[in-house]
Amino acid sequence: MIGAMSGVVRAGCALSCVLLFAGESAGMQPARTSAGEPEKPRERRAREAVAASSCSAAIGLLFPGVAQFCLGKTAEGAVISGLAAAELGVGVSALAMRDEGLDALSEPSVSVPLVALQYLWVYSYLDGVFERQRAQHLRYVPLDTPAELALAPFTPSVLAKPDVWAGILGSLALGIGATALIDGGISSDDAGEDPRLFGRTFSPGVGYPLAAAVGTGIFTHVAVAEEAVFRGFVQSQMSREMDETRGWVGASLAFGAAHAPNVIGLSEGRQAAYLAVAVPLITMLGGYLGMSYRWHDYSLAPPVAIHFWYDLLLSSVDYVLDPRNSSISGRVSLPF
Repeated sequence: MIGAMSGVVRAGCALSCVLLFAGESAGMQPARTSAGEPEKPRERRAREAVAASSCSAAIGLLFPGVAQFCLGKTAEGAVISGLAAAELGVGVSALAMRDEGLDALSEPSVSVPLVALQYLWVYSYLDGVFERQRAQHLRYVPLDTPAELALAPFTPSVLAKPDVWAGILGSLALGIGATALIDGGISSDDAGEDPRLFGRTFSPGVGYPLAAAVGTGIFTHVAVAEEAVFRGFVQSQMSREMDETRGWVGASLAFGAAHAPNVIGLSEGRQAAYLAVAVPLITMLGGYLGMSYRWHDYSLAPPVAIHFWYDLLLSSVDYVLDPRNSSISGRVSLPF
């Protein structure tokens, strides 16, 4: 049992750890914001990589890391594909050991690594798209490397920005308030109980650090991928096609709308409250993330940091208040 859970934890946190070796970590990288700017070093490298590649952008959809290999980014490709293989292996193994068939997909031991894989797949493909856009010298294309984005939530120069730390604190306060409205208040009756993780009860000294490791891994995946989609791709594309303000508004609305289907997994009593409270809040958060993206010349590092800490801290509050019934507390039966 411990071996299976530690495998999930290792796969879950590996993106933020192993990408230390995948590239530079220079904090924030301002993007091109006008056509007349001189070629930036990362644009030059992208142009040379695309010219030397015979792959199409679509091939990046085959598996995480393929886009990076095709563009000669072998270190990043090896890290991303290796991490994807580990997450796929853990998820499939956990699913095969269950008796419920595909119904077991909702079990945290199965869903956590497979959800992480899904986000990694999306980001890997978009990183290849961005590289081709950089080669064309398009405006508003983020220049951040995978390593810089994975480390953004822990990079002092990023966290020191007033909009980043203020955004983290403000969004957390709003998130807690919205949760209280949706749930009809916040109960601390179960706080202090021994935490559960993937169906096993641990002492607080072991359970909480393990839960933090899982949360760090999954929310690094979420923050990097979602910011790449909604800010790096949607907002930048709409800003090029229309203007920066309409690109910001459109991406913010798309961010909120994309989270509306989460209502399907809620009880009937919470669905209306989620649509009335949570979706507008998420849309507002998307707007703030989009403004941070613009304020820092279209570097994804600041919105990734805000997004990561919002998700992790809000989930941590939920876990501490009810450590036996969170989204990662579910029971899992494995033969070891």
